[in-house]
Amino acid sequence: MTLYWLLSVPAHGDGHVAWRDVKSRVGDSEVYDFMLPTLKIGTLDTLVQLSDELAKHDTAYESTVGKFIDTLRTLTQASTNELQSMLTVDEKSVDQYIRTFSWNNAKYRSDRALPEIISQIGESMHAIDAQLKTKMTQYNAIKNSLATIRRKQTGNLSVRSLNGIVKRSDCIPDSEFLQTVFVAVPQTLTRDWINSYERLTDKVVPRSSAKIASDSEYTLYSVVVFKRVLDEFANKARDMRFVVRDFVYDEAAMEHDRVQALEIVEQEEEVLDNICEWLKGSFGDALTAWMHVKALRVFVESVLRYGIP
Repeated sequence: MTLYWLLSVPAHGDGHVAWRDVKSRVGDSEVYDFMLPTLKIGTLDTLVQLSDELAKHDTAYESTVGKFIDTLRTLTQASTNELQSMLTVDEKSVDQYIRTFSWNNAKYRSDRALPEIISQIGESMHAIDAQLKTKMTQYNAIKNSLATIRRKQTGNLSVRSLNGIVKRSDCIPDSEFLQTVFVAVPQTLTRDWINSYERLTDKVVPRSSAKIASDSEYTLYSVVVFKRVLDEFANKARDMRFVVRDFVYDEAAMEHDRVQALEIVEQEEEVLDNICEWLKGSFGDALTAWMHVKALRVFVESVLRYGIP
Protein backbone atom coordinates (compact mmCIF):
# COMPACT_ATOMS: atom_id res chain seq x y z
CA MET A 1 0.00 0.00 0.00
CA THR A 2 1.29 3.45 -0.94
CA LEU A 3 2.23 5.81 1.89
CA TYR A 4 1.27 9.46 1.44
CA TRP A 5 2.42 12.54 3.33
CA LEU A 6 0.44 15.79 3.26
CA LEU A 7 2.96 18.65 3.29
CA SER A 8 2.18 22.30 3.84
CA VAL A 9 4.88 24.89 3.33
CA PRO A 10 4.73 28.71 3.34
CA ALA A 11 4.49 30.14 -0.17
CA HIS A 12 6.20 33.46 0.65
CA GLY A 13 4.13 35.11 -2.04
CA ASP A 14 4.84 32.64 -4.84
CA GLY A 15 3.34 29.18 -4.66
CA HIS A 16 5.14 28.01 -7.79
CA VAL A 17 8.53 28.68 -6.22
CA ALA A 18 7.50 26.83 -3.06
CA TRP A 19 6.29 23.91 -5.20
CA ARG A 20 9.57 23.64 -7.10
CA ASP A 21 11.49 23.88 -3.82
CA VAL A 22 9.54 20.95 -2.34
CA LYS A 23 10.05 18.82 -5.47
CA SER A 24 13.76 19.46 -5.40
CA ARG A 25 14.02 18.30 -1.81
CA VAL A 26 12.05 15.04 -1.91
CA GLY A 27 14.33 13.24 -4.35
CA ASP A 28 12.69 10.44 -6.32
CA SER A 29 9.37 10.61 -4.49
CA GLU A 30 6.35 11.74 -6.49
CA VAL A 31 4.72 15.05 -5.58
CA TYR A 32 1.10 15.97 -6.30
CA ASP A 33 -1.00 19.06 -5.77
CA PHE A 34 -3.46 18.79 -2.89
CA MET A 35 -5.93 21.48 -3.78
CA LEU A 36 -7.82 23.28 -1.02
CA PRO A 37 -10.58 25.85 -1.47
CA THR A 38 -10.73 29.20 0.24
CA LEU A 39 -12.01 28.39 3.72
CA LYS A 40 -13.27 30.61 6.51
CA ILE A 41 -10.58 30.98 9.13
CA GLY A 42 -12.53 32.11 12.19
CA THR A 43 -10.87 33.10 15.46
CA LEU A 44 -7.58 31.86 16.89
CA ASP A 45 -9.38 30.21 19.83
CA THR A 46 -11.63 28.35 17.40
CA LEU A 47 -8.65 27.13 15.36
CA VAL A 48 -6.85 25.85 18.46
CA GLN A 49 -9.96 23.99 19.56
CA LEU A 50 -10.50 22.58 16.05
CA SER A 51 -6.89 21.41 15.90
CA ASP A 52 -7.47 19.03 18.81
CA GLU A 53 -10.91 18.01 17.54
CA LEU A 54 -9.67 17.25 14.02
CA ALA A 55 -6.84 15.08 15.35
CA LYS A 56 -9.41 12.91 17.16
CA HIS A 57 -11.66 12.74 14.09
CA ASP A 58 -8.69 11.84 11.92
CA THR A 59 -7.84 8.83 14.10
CA ALA A 60 -11.47 7.72 14.40
CA TYR A 61 -12.19 7.95 10.68
CA GLU A 62 -8.99 6.14 9.80
CA SER A 63 -10.24 3.31 12.02
CA THR A 64 -13.60 3.27 10.22
CA VAL A 65 -11.98 3.12 6.79
CA GLY A 66 -9.72 0.35 8.08
CA LYS A 67 -12.78 -1.60 9.25
CA PHE A 68 -14.24 -1.36 5.75
CA ILE A 69 -11.08 -2.81 4.24
CA ASP A 70 -10.62 -5.55 6.85
CA THR A 71 -14.30 -6.57 6.74
CA LEU A 72 -14.40 -6.76 2.95
CA ARG A 73 -11.15 -8.73 2.90
CA THR A 74 -12.49 -11.18 5.49
CA LEU A 75 -15.88 -11.64 3.82
CA THR A 76 -14.60 -12.03 0.26
CA GLN A 77 -11.22 -13.69 0.96
CA ALA A 78 -9.94 -11.43 -1.83
CA SER A 79 -6.27 -11.03 -2.71
CA THR A 80 -4.61 -7.63 -2.35
CA ASN A 81 -5.05 -6.86 -6.06
CA GLU A 82 -8.68 -7.99 -6.03
CA LEU A 83 -9.36 -5.90 -2.95
CA GLN A 84 -7.85 -2.80 -4.54
CA SER A 85 -10.12 -3.20 -7.56
CA MET A 86 -13.18 -3.39 -5.26
CA LEU A 87 -12.27 -0.25 -3.28
CA THR A 88 -12.97 2.78 -5.43
CA VAL A 89 -14.01 6.40 -4.95
CA ASP A 90 -16.12 7.94 -7.71
CA GLU A 91 -14.90 5.18 -10.06
CA LYS A 92 -11.28 6.00 -9.26
CA SER A 93 -8.81 3.80 -7.41
CA VAL A 94 -7.77 4.99 -3.96
CA ASP A 95 -4.40 6.12 -5.32
CA GLN A 96 -6.00 8.04 -8.18
CA TYR A 97 -8.47 9.72 -5.83
CA ILE A 98 -5.77 10.87 -3.40
CA ARG A 99 -3.42 12.05 -6.16
CA THR A 100 -6.16 14.08 -7.86
CA PHE A 101 -7.96 15.19 -4.69
CA SER A 102 -10.19 18.22 -5.00
CA TRP A 103 -12.58 19.61 -2.46
CA ASN A 104 -16.17 18.37 -2.94
CA ASN A 105 -17.93 21.71 -2.65
CA ALA A 106 -21.29 20.20 -3.58
CA LYS A 107 -21.12 17.97 -0.50
CA TYR A 108 -19.15 20.15 1.91
CA ARG A 109 -19.71 23.80 1.09
CA SER A 110 -16.51 25.74 1.67
CA ASP A 111 -18.34 28.99 2.42
CA ARG A 112 -19.62 27.54 5.70
CA ALA A 113 -17.81 27.94 9.01
CA LEU A 114 -15.24 25.26 9.77
CA PRO A 115 -17.13 23.87 12.82
CA GLU A 116 -20.23 23.41 10.61
CA ILE A 117 -18.26 21.49 7.97
CA ILE A 118 -16.64 19.28 10.62
CA SER A 119 -20.04 18.60 12.20
CA GLN A 120 -21.51 17.65 8.80
CA ILE A 121 -18.65 15.24 8.13
CA GLY A 122 -19.07 13.79 11.62
CA GLU A 123 -22.78 13.13 11.06
CA SER A 124 -22.00 11.39 7.77
CA MET A 125 -19.33 9.15 9.31
CA HIS A 126 -21.49 8.35 12.33
CA ALA A 127 -24.29 7.17 10.04
CA ILE A 128 -21.87 5.06 7.99
CA ASP A 129 -20.31 3.47 11.08
CA ALA A 130 -23.75 2.73 12.56
CA GLN A 131 -24.86 1.08 9.32
CA LEU A 132 -21.73 -1.06 9.27
CA LYS A 133 -22.35 -2.24 12.85
CA THR A 134 -26.00 -3.01 12.10
CA LYS A 135 -25.21 -4.98 8.97
CA MET A 136 -22.42 -6.97 10.64
CA THR A 137 -24.67 -7.76 13.62
CA GLN A 138 -27.30 -9.08 11.22
CA TYR A 139 -24.73 -11.13 9.31
CA ASN A 140 -23.10 -12.55 12.44
CA ALA A 141 -26.49 -13.64 13.80
CA ILE A 142 -27.22 -15.60 10.61
CA LYS A 143 -23.66 -16.90 10.49
CA ASN A 144 -23.96 -18.17 14.07
CA SER A 145 -27.24 -19.90 13.22
CA LEU A 146 -25.59 -21.52 10.23
CA ALA A 147 -22.62 -22.59 12.35
CA THR A 148 -25.00 -24.19 14.86
CA ILE A 149 -26.71 -26.15 12.08
CA ARG A 150 -23.40 -27.26 10.59
CA ARG A 151 -22.11 -28.29 14.00
CA LYS A 152 -25.21 -30.42 14.44
CA GLN A 153 -24.58 -31.96 11.03
CA THR A 154 -20.85 -32.53 11.38
CA GLY A 155 -20.06 -32.71 15.12
CA ASN A 156 -19.67 -35.85 17.17
CA LEU A 157 -22.61 -37.94 18.33
CA SER A 158 -23.00 -35.95 21.53
CA VAL A 159 -23.99 -32.78 19.64
CA ARG A 160 -24.82 -33.54 16.01
CA SER A 161 -28.36 -33.95 14.79
CA LEU A 162 -29.63 -37.51 14.99
CA ASN A 163 -31.83 -37.00 11.95
CA GLY A 164 -30.71 -39.53 9.37
CA ILE A 165 -28.88 -41.56 12.01
CA VAL A 166 -31.83 -42.85 14.02
CA LYS A 167 -34.36 -44.83 12.03
CA ARG A 168 -37.99 -45.42 12.88
CA SER A 169 -37.17 -49.07 13.54
CA ASP A 170 -34.79 -47.94 16.34
CA CYS A 171 -37.74 -46.57 18.32
CA ILE A 172 -40.54 -48.44 20.03
CA PRO A 173 -44.02 -47.73 18.64
CA ASP A 174 -45.98 -44.93 20.29
CA SER A 175 -46.62 -45.94 23.87
CA GLU A 176 -48.45 -44.36 26.76
CA PHE A 177 -45.85 -45.57 29.26
CA LEU A 178 -42.55 -46.30 27.47
CA GLN A 179 -40.08 -44.16 25.54
CA THR A 180 -36.88 -44.84 23.64
CA VAL A 181 -34.01 -42.70 24.91
CA PHE A 182 -30.78 -42.12 22.97
CA VAL A 183 -27.53 -41.76 24.87
CA ALA A 184 -24.08 -40.78 23.55
CA VAL A 185 -21.45 -42.64 25.55
CA PRO A 186 -17.74 -41.71 25.42
CA GLN A 187 -15.70 -44.49 23.84
CA THR A 188 -13.77 -44.94 27.07
CA LEU A 189 -17.02 -45.56 29.01
CA THR A 190 -18.88 -48.00 26.76
CA ARG A 191 -18.21 -50.92 29.09
CA ASP A 192 -19.51 -48.85 32.02
CA TRP A 193 -22.68 -48.15 30.07
CA ILE A 194 -23.32 -51.80 29.26
CA ASN A 195 -22.75 -52.83 32.88
CA SER A 196 -24.75 -50.04 34.52
CA TYR A 197 -27.57 -48.69 32.34
CA GLU A 198 -30.18 -51.11 33.71
CA ARG A 199 -29.42 -49.95 37.27
CA LEU A 200 -29.31 -46.20 36.72
CA THR A 201 -32.90 -46.07 37.97
CA ASP A 202 -35.94 -48.27 38.38
CA LYS A 203 -38.18 -48.90 35.40
CA VAL A 204 -35.45 -49.37 32.80
CA VAL A 205 -36.41 -52.18 30.44
CA PRO A 206 -33.78 -54.93 30.87
CA ARG A 207 -31.58 -55.76 27.87
CA SER A 208 -33.21 -52.95 25.87
CA SER A 209 -30.00 -51.12 25.02
CA ALA A 210 -28.86 -51.31 21.39
CA LYS A 211 -25.92 -49.77 19.57
CA ILE A 212 -27.12 -47.31 16.92
CA ALA A 213 -23.95 -45.64 15.62
CA SER A 214 -20.37 -44.85 16.53
CA ASP A 215 -17.68 -42.27 15.77
CA SER A 216 -14.15 -41.64 17.04
CA GLU A 217 -15.40 -40.07 20.29
CA TYR A 218 -18.80 -41.52 21.14
CA THR A 219 -21.06 -44.52 20.66
CA LEU A 220 -24.78 -43.85 20.40
CA TYR A 221 -27.03 -46.30 22.27
CA SER A 222 -30.78 -46.58 22.55
CA VAL A 223 -32.53 -47.72 25.71
CA VAL A 224 -36.19 -48.07 26.66
CA VAL A 225 -37.40 -46.55 29.92
CA PHE A 226 -40.72 -45.74 31.54
CA LYS A 227 -41.70 -42.14 30.85
CA ARG A 228 -42.29 -41.35 34.53
CA VAL A 229 -38.62 -41.97 35.40
CA LEU A 230 -37.19 -40.22 32.33
CA ASP A 231 -35.89 -37.15 34.22
CA GLU A 232 -34.34 -39.26 36.95
CA PHE A 233 -32.71 -41.52 34.37
CA ALA A 234 -31.28 -38.51 32.50
CA ASN A 235 -29.82 -37.02 35.70
CA LYS A 236 -28.21 -40.30 36.73
CA ALA A 237 -26.81 -40.78 33.24
CA ARG A 238 -25.25 -37.32 33.26
CA ASP A 239 -23.62 -38.11 36.62
CA MET A 240 -21.93 -41.03 34.84
CA ARG A 241 -20.78 -38.70 32.01
CA PHE A 242 -23.24 -40.20 29.54
CA VAL A 243 -24.90 -37.63 27.24
CA VAL A 244 -28.65 -38.07 27.01
CA ARG A 245 -29.77 -36.68 23.67
CA ASP A 246 -32.96 -34.66 23.48
CA PHE A 247 -34.44 -36.48 20.50
CA VAL A 248 -37.82 -37.82 19.53
CA TYR A 249 -38.27 -39.41 16.14
CA ASP A 250 -40.57 -37.05 14.22
CA GLU A 251 -40.54 -37.04 10.42
CA ALA A 252 -42.38 -33.70 10.23
CA ALA A 253 -39.83 -32.08 12.54
CA MET A 254 -37.00 -33.61 10.51
CA GLU A 255 -38.40 -32.10 7.32
CA HIS A 256 -38.83 -28.74 9.06
CA ASP A 257 -35.17 -28.79 10.18
CA ARG A 258 -34.05 -29.67 6.66
CA VAL A 259 -36.01 -26.80 5.10
CA GLN A 260 -34.86 -24.40 7.82
CA ALA A 261 -31.22 -25.30 7.17
CA LEU A 262 -31.63 -24.59 3.45
CA GLU A 263 -33.33 -21.27 4.19
CA ILE A 264 -30.52 -20.16 6.52
CA VAL A 265 -27.89 -21.06 3.91
CA GLU A 266 -29.76 -18.95 1.35
CA GLN A 267 -30.14 -16.09 3.84
CA GLU A 268 -26.44 -16.17 4.66
CA GLU A 269 -25.53 -15.95 0.97
CA GLU A 270 -28.04 -13.14 0.37
CA VAL A 271 -26.92 -11.09 3.39
CA LEU A 272 -23.25 -11.66 2.53
CA ASP A 273 -23.78 -10.37 -1.02
CA ASN A 274 -25.72 -7.39 0.34
CA ILE A 275 -23.01 -6.45 2.84
CA CYS A 276 -20.21 -6.78 0.30
CA GLU A 277 -22.05 -4.57 -2.20
CA TRP A 278 -22.78 -2.03 0.53
CA LEU A 279 -19.15 -2.03 1.66
CA LYS A 280 -17.97 -1.42 -1.89
CA GLY A 281 -20.49 1.37 -2.40
CA SER A 282 -20.04 3.08 0.97
CA PHE A 283 -16.26 2.82 1.11
CA GLY A 284 -16.01 5.83 -1.20
CA ASP A 285 -18.18 7.92 1.15
CA ALA A 286 -16.06 6.92 4.16
CA LEU A 287 -12.74 7.66 2.46
CA THR A 288 -14.05 10.94 1.04
CA ALA A 289 -15.11 12.08 4.51
CA TRP A 290 -11.76 11.08 5.97
CA MET A 291 -9.78 12.88 3.26
CA HIS A 292 -11.79 16.06 3.80
CA VAL A 293 -10.94 15.89 7.50
CA LYS A 294 -7.30 15.49 6.45
CA ALA A 295 -7.68 18.58 4.26
CA LEU A 296 -9.23 20.59 7.08
CA ARG A 297 -6.51 19.47 9.45
CA VAL A 298 -3.79 20.57 7.03
CA PHE A 299 -5.51 23.94 6.62
CA VAL A 300 -5.98 24.57 10.36
CA GLU A 301 -2.45 23.46 11.27
CA SER A 302 -1.00 25.60 8.47
CA VAL A 303 -2.80 28.74 9.65
CA LEU A 304 -1.70 28.12 13.24
CA ARG A 305 1.90 27.53 12.16
CA TYR A 306 2.40 30.02 9.31
CA GLY A 307 -0.33 32.59 9.92
CA ILE A 308 -3.25 33.76 7.80
CA PRO A 309 -2.62 33.09 4.10
